[in-house]
Amino acid sequence: MATVRGPSELNSEIVSHVGHILPWLAETPGQSDLSWLTTRNLGPTTSSRIEDAVLGLAGNLHERREAVTTAISWMTSKLRTEVESAKPGTIMDPDGTAIQALEQSERYFRAECEELESIRAALMALGYVAAHASGVFKELEELHELFTSVVSWSQEVRWLILINDGTLAPTTGKTFTSGADLISSLDDST
Repeated sequence: MATVRGPSELNSEIVSHVGHILPWLAETPGQSDLSWLTTRNLGPTTSSRIEDAVLGLAGNLHERREAVTTAISWMTSKLRTEVESAKPGTIMDPDGTAIQALEQSERYFRAECEELESIRAALMALGYVAAHASGVFKELEELHELFTSVVSWSQEVRWLILINDGTLAPTTGKTFTSGADLISSLDDST
């Protein structure tokens, strides 16, 4: 016998799935591990190896950005529309799984931005400047912008859900006129 799920469970499930899928989409199949790209690892190598590595890096970053841009843009737009068009009075994330998935997604994309920044710093430390290696710096910046926008989008959707669900949550009926009253009530409950 199939269970029928209500709209709130479906919304929460969709948001949760998207939150988990976004980081997976950002990882392209066969993506190179770029952790070796540091001044310590590249310093003793020949300049032709460095040039080849920088060209390969630019190509890798371009392919990664192209592969994920369309999918991420479509998913984020669609999900935001769904969240904004939820029926009034609908609790969108009753069990908190959607919020948790969006927070994990934000952490993932922030870490990716940090990695891109460290790659940029390593290239700069090797003496590369945007004028000499414009392709790789352009790709780093565009991928960084994409991932930053995903973080921003995730935060916006997460807050939309938190605000929506927070306004629908039952209240305790207590109101406090000051912070001291709040602290006092906490002390009384222990």
